[in-house]
Amino acid sequence: MSGWPVEALSSSSPWDAADRVWHGHGATPEIVDAALVEAESAFPAWAADATRRERLQDFAVLLADRRDDISALLVREAGKVRADAEAEADLLVKKISVTLDQGLARTPDRADANVRWRARGVAAVLGPYNFPLHLLHGLVVPALAVGCTVVAKPSERCPALGDLYGQLLIDAGLDHVCCLVQGGHAVASELVGDARVRTVAAVGSRGMGRALAGMLADRPETVLALELGGVNHAIVCEDADLDAAIAAIADGAWRMAGQRCTATRVAHLPVSIAERALALLNDARQRWVPTPDPGGTTGPMIDARQREDFQRPYRALPEGFELIGGSAGVSPLGSCFAEPLLIAARTEAARADERYVEEHFGPALIVDTYVDLDECLARAAANPYRLAASVFTDSRERFLACAARLPYGQVNHNRPTAGARSDLPFGGCGLSGNGRPAAVAACAIFADETVVW
Repeated sequence: MSGWPVEALSSSSPWDAADRVWHGHGATPEIVDAALVEAESAFPAWAADATRRERLQDFAVLLADRRDDISALLVREAGKVRADAEAEADLLVKKISVTLDQGLARTPDRADANVRWRARGVAAVLGPYNFPLHLLHGLVVPALAVGCTVVAKPSERCPALGDLYGQLLIDAGLDHVCCLVQGGHAVASELVGDARVRTVAAVGSRGMGRALAGMLADRPETVLALELGGVNHAIVCEDADLDAAIAAIADGAWRMAGQRCTATRVAHLPVSIAERALALLNDARQRWVPTPDPGGTTGPMIDARQREDFQRPYRALPEGFELIGGSAGVSPLGSCFAEPLLIAARTEAARADERYVEEHFGPALIVDTYVDLDECLARAAANPYRLAASVFTDSRERFLACAARLPYGQVNHNRPTAGARSDLPFGGCGLSGNGRPAAVAACAIFADETVVW
């Protein structure tokens, strides 16, 4: 095994840097190996365990009982406002019921079936910081449900939440089939690089996805499932309910300080209503200015480093962009707070700029204008990061025609780009994924098909 210096891990609350939430150490190579030994040895019995459904249902009951503890720590360590934290805690319970009631139905294990699904073996699951429990749990549960065992690595930016999830697994009696390891890149590399891992499922940046694919270049038999974020476009048609569209776009762009993979990054407005719509958007932006109150609409970003990485490209906008509202300066509220930005793209050069084309994970919305809807659809379809799109129109027929020309993982009608349904597949096209959707389709990530006839 490779070695590395023992990694110190700590977190402070994004609300108050003086509030130290967690301090400890990342996993050593020996700890990663022990987790893999445990998962590999537990796999045969777990794959054959007829009580998996009941065990996971008991886990759901435990998660519901601990809802308040979970949501409180999501507020404190991840910087969520209370409403978003409570919603994430509720999703943990819902994920189990959707997986058991609908997800497994997509992977039938019946004596009369011509296709049997077999659990593949040990899975490695890597979670992000923006939904530090929901997205990790959203891959752990389907893996366990089909009979795989798991070694899970939560985001190193939320170690207290990872620690809590590990304790919940212990309390549910599932820690032998889902082992948790803490740490950053070195731990992830050690885990993913081990040939005992048969499936790797991860949510993160495009850079992370490329790194994982590189680690697995000599192991094509290892399945890799990626969700890599998006540059999500919203299109407003001339017949749309403008007030409703503005509210949905603002919500999609600036809720959770823009730290959602489906957050709206670019909005397209007809030239005929563009100036009025821009003014309305700037007014709506005020609702999403962060406050130090977890009972508000928006809180801080995850940490000062992420806030700085997000703001840096917007401090000196090149020709072709116009800052309509907001500031890319440090907030008096603290080092993790960032104002929502509203920016107009005025030229073709702006449309080719990396601020328009690449994902910048934070509360920035770029507004573009169009004269011809066909031209607008072609522009949105050319976007390389195609996770989610929205079309605002009063005509269902027009929406469906637009959706047919938008090769995105999800196209929403009169809804924000942000958000997804647990009972439908969720994944991205282009640079936003690699063709293995999660949500209700996640069970298929962790199982192999065998034809029996």
